[in-house]
Amino acid sequence: MKKILPICLSLLFCSCSSVPTNDITADETLKKAIKWYRNSAEKKALYLQIFSMGYQYIYATIKKLGLKPKTWGVVLDMDETVLDNSAIYFKFSNCFDGPDIDQPTFEKTVTIHGKANALPGAVELTKKIHELGGYVSFVTNRDGSYKDAEGNTLDKVVETLRNNGIYFDQVILANYRDCASPTDTDKNPRFKAIEDGNYNPKLMIWSNTLPPHKIIAYFGDNIHDFPCLKQADIVTKDGNSKEFDKFGHGFFILPNPMYGSWEENYYE
Repeated sequence: MKKILPICLSLLFCSCSSVPTNDITADETLKKAIKWYRNSAEKKALYLQIFSMGYQYIYATIKKLGLKPKTWGVVLDMDETVLDNSAIYFKFSNCFDGPDIDQPTFEKTVTIHGKANALPGAVELTKKIHELGGYVSFVTNRDGSYKDAEGNTLDKVVETLRNNGIYFDQVILANYRDCASPTDTDKNPRFKAIEDGNYNPKLMIWSNTLPPHKIIAYFGDNIHDFPCLKQADIVTKDGNSKEFDKFGHGFFILPNPMYGSWEENYYE
């Protein structure tokens, strides 16, 4: 969650009726994206299809490689991968324009007070991975350093996952307090920590650590949810890149037309 949601949520602190909509085209585009994400049968089918394909790949891989339980795992993003936050987008879609908000306000509004439900197939996938003997790790860019009198991000994230029946072995969040730089949202150090067991508290905050293990699959809704991939590096005008070959073979991406790194990298 980086761009559109903070803009819309900032209007919690002002009157929506007093904020003009300066870009009707952008406003209508966002509304349609939210409506598709919330209501379409196609969205549900895509989630069920991708999670099913992912499970089949995981099952085949552990059999092919003869992987023993607790020697391998799967990494998943959280927001719009297993948790659906579109209700907040829907509620504030009529308030498209407005000032940006800082990360603490975002964490307070979305994490501490926000409600999210499990996406189709997410509960079943995480439980099946656990039953196969794999670790389930969530790597999210929510700010693990945020806390106030009403709670903290880590506890609320854990609570939300548990309340939705989503299985997990660990959650690893970003640490904006100790690593305020453009690399804050870089998940690669966290992916590496899962595999080598070296967790850097300046770069991340975690619920618990796990024994080092092989990651055999990644799930996310943003190209940055996958190791060493960036919009600018792999998106070309003709859409060709060898990096796309990994998808369906260890990388599994979910649809998110509401926000993402694609907003900052596009071709007219």
